[in-house]
Amino acid sequence: MSKKSDKVVNLAMVGCGGMAGAHLGGYEELWRKGEKRFRITATVDEVEDRARAFASRIKQNMGWQVATYKSVDQLLNHHAALDGADICSPHGLHHVLACQLMEGGVNVLVEKPIGITVKASKKIIATAKKCKKVAATAEQCRRSIGQRTIHWAFNQSALLGDPRFWFAVSVNWQDPAQFPNWHWRVDRKLGGCGMVMDSGAHWVDTMRYWFGEVESVYARVEQIDRRPHRKGDKLVHDAREDFWTSILNFKNGVVGNWSWTIAAPGKGFTQLTLSGDNGTLVDSDIFHPAAFQARGECQLVDGTTYSMTKLQQLYLKTLSKKQKDCLFPYGITNGTHLELWDFIDALSNGRQVEIDAEEGLRSKAISEAIYESGVSGQVVKVAEVLSGKVNAYQRDVDKYWNL
Repeated sequence: MSKKSDKVVNLAMVGCGGMAGAHLGGYEELWRKGEKRFRITATVDEVEDRARAFASRIKQNMGWQVATYKSVDQLLNHHAALDGADICSPHGLHHVLACQLMEGGVNVLVEKPIGITVKASKKIIATAKKCKKVAATAEQCRRSIGQRTIHWAFNQSALLGDPRFWFAVSVNWQDPAQFPNWHWRVDRKLGGCGMVMDSGAHWVDTMRYWFGEVESVYARVEQIDRRPHRKGDKLVHDAREDFWTSILNFKNGVVGNWSWTIAAPGKGFTQLTLSGDNGTLVDSDIFHPAAFQARGECQLVDGTTYSMTKLQQLYLKTLSKKQKDCLFPYGITNGTHLELWDFIDALSNGRQVEIDAEEGLRSKAISEAIYESGVSGQVVKVAEVLSGKVNAYQRDVDKYWNL
């Protein structure tokens, strides 16, 4: 745990619905554990009751008054001495709010995916450089003890050996006749599209963390069942995919096979298998593997088996106290809480964050490469998605946001 500075940083929470509740719970846990280098001094939401509810909860649980605002304009015009902002908005507003805040002198932590498209993500990065501000990606999963353990098992120890390939498959059913209420994720201009880039953002960051950069992608992405949503008295078409299958070729030779559907009536299954030349690890979550609980186990070529709990114990024994304090300050192993601590500590000490916007962009480009391959029917190089040479799938969203 860093002791270089005791500087207290003043934060605003921008967006007080959905995932923001988990963020607020994380700040409360940090405060209970003894992290006192932050104050949430403002909450912002266009639904003012949500901002007020967060402010009331902060007053009750952490003990100070919090100003509330309906917009970032109001925040920047009326709130002084702000160091950072935690943005939990619809995906399409990530680049809008992040750039506005950085241009107003505020560092930002942006929920995943960092931007709704590659161009949107690049705009955040360019603004951060221009304004000399921190732009962090709020990616929780790789920070959890489970993800750190699997990284160690493939990269620092010889336990599983050199990685060879992985399979991530989820086959399930969601009845399209249920007509759920409209949500911003239904609209591709606001959400970007479906699970490839939503919860899938966690997996693409995880796979890069474990196995390095992806060189090329081949994918089929489909909507098999038409899924209408109710918006008032109207039915609105859901733009999100309900099926994809993809092959990911890593620069180091690893091959990944990632498939998902909610269009398979009947009995479903989910499994993640990670294989090295000395063993295989099996889990049951293809978006947040080992992040929230010690699921699964590994078996080595000699027949030895380890539960995930045992693997975590072996990993922790390899860490010095200094390493533990850096990776798991206050003994915290929840990835969401750790991403918030990293942002606070970085602002307090003037250091770089672990997962900045550029890191978020490299993960984002893999999700977009899957979509781009689905459109073109061709193998897509991730570098060409990053450069903007391949952008057919994203083009109308970029146009909508004037990117």
